[in-house]
Amino acid sequence: MSDECDRANFNIGPVLSLDYHTSWYIVSQKAMIESKTLFILLLICQYYGLAFGFSNPQRAIKQTIKHEFQNRHSKVEFINPLIESGYPPTVKEYKANKLNEKPLLLYLPGFDGTLLSPFLQFPALSEEFDVRGLEIAMDDRSSLEDLQNMVLNFLQTEAVENRPVYLMGESFGGILTMEVVLKIQEEKRINLEGICLINPATCYDVSNLAEQGPPVTKVPAWRYPFKLMKLLPLFVDDYGFKQFTMILKSEGLPSVIDNEQREAYMGRCAFTIPQKLQFMPQDTLKHRLGEWLTKGCASLKSKEDSLRELDLDMLIIVGEVDNTLPSMEEKDRLVNIFKKSKVSTHVVKGSGHANTVGSRCDLVALMRDAFYEKLDTDGRREMKATAQGEGDFFGMEPRYDGASIGLMPTEYWSESNFQRIHE
Repeated sequence: MSDECDRANFNIGPVLSLDYHTSWYIVSQKAMIESKTLFILLLICQYYGLAFGFSNPQRAIKQTIKHEFQNRHSKVEFINPLIESGYPPTVKEYKANKLNEKPLLLYLPGFDGTLLSPFLQFPALSEEFDVRGLEIAMDDRSSLEDLQNMVLNFLQTEAVENRPVYLMGESFGGILTMEVVLKIQEEKRINLEGICLINPATCYDVSNLAEQGPPVTKVPAWRYPFKLMKLLPLFVDDYGFKQFTMILKSEGLPSVIDNEQREAYMGRCAFTIPQKLQFMPQDTLKHRLGEWLTKGCASLKSKEDSLRELDLDMLIIVGEVDNTLPSMEEKDRLVNIFKKSKVSTHVVKGSGHANTVGSRCDLVALMRDAFYEKLDTDGRREMKATAQGEGDFFGMEPRYDGASIGLMPTEYWSESNFQRIHE
């Protein structure tokens, strides 16, 4: 499983923290030798880090635009991840009261309930959108309907005066997105301009995860961590570790990390990973497989006639080698259902479930291209030519500064790279 980043949207990270603790230790020893510890942490987060959430209570910045919903079942937050991490352009816009002039983009995460999966994409997305994300605590026991209602309440609070809204749902977040969309279409109180689905779990019922996941919820507690580790192959691909090594050796950076402020943002996220490791308890796994994925998938199958009537701009992004869900086939099925909508599709070459919106994707370019008639922008609508290499190099480009070593960690919190909303 998405991922505050993972790269999996089951997302495997939260449930495989034992495996990641081991991997992190082995790789970090080499990193320290090469003075690149932070990049190692980053890539583990990027490709397998669904275990790490942005749910650390000791946040870098006291967020004043955070919305919390807590009761005996639900523990969720809606946050701006860039303000949380002190990204200067977004903090500046916040202080100038300019964020609400942009369309609102709400990211709904995968099974893990974190914002890990697309974290590399957030700075570039902020060029066009006021980026927000839903975080769900590991001990949350919300039903799908609870989550739907909380998302709707948040949107009704933020999307005032006909403000344009875009929804982005990854994996389980795809199910939640469609449930919210159907309700919005029914009530017509929110100006929904478009939706983006990333490896949507609307096909969970016919997935490898549906076959292999539920038995893990029934094993004795002492076997649980080991059974979870056996799910790892469902989420990885051939390029994650290789591109991680490129960053480690300063041979390149993800194309969306193309200036010092973005590299510093990336580094700060990497620094916080050790405090954000979370283990998904067996009861949580059982709840989310059953109450969210199984029931959510069945709910949407029963509403297929309503889905066929939708008239929206849509973008569907899938990983070419997603072994968690049959995302390639699901893309075609959904296109056939959404015949009344304007649907754009994109296949991320060589990417598995966990890395679909990682280094091999330029998400803001895809969003601009899919919704160019509604977004007032002249920004690029395809990945940079310098990043369209083959194999390991796809999505990567030479460092923006031509340096042979990454930005020093002391610069991550420099005045030019890090800002608070309250000094």
